[in-house]
Amino acid sequence: MEWVLQTWPPMSVTTEFSRFIELATRSGSLSEQAAPVSLRDWRNLAESWRIAQALRSCAGNRSAAARELGIGRRTLYAKMEKLGIQTR
Repeated sequence: MEWVLQTWPPMSVTTEFSRFIELATRSGSLSEQAAPVSLRDWRNLAESWRIAQALRSCAGNRSAAARELGIGRRTLYAKMEKLGIQTR
């Protein structure tokens, strides 16, 4: 699953997460399959969303986003690589 940082108009957290879920479903990251989606998939989706949210609020500054998330910069870079998150 590859997420590219986008600048969306400001919206509530619930609306933003709902939109994120909708985009993930459309892209095939969360396909509507007979088997339930694993907890790992949901955790990855939630982490992707929160990291993208922090990057947006910090204008793409990864060091500031890591501080906002309460994790180290290297940890953020590793999570971004693992989850396929890119900044422009």
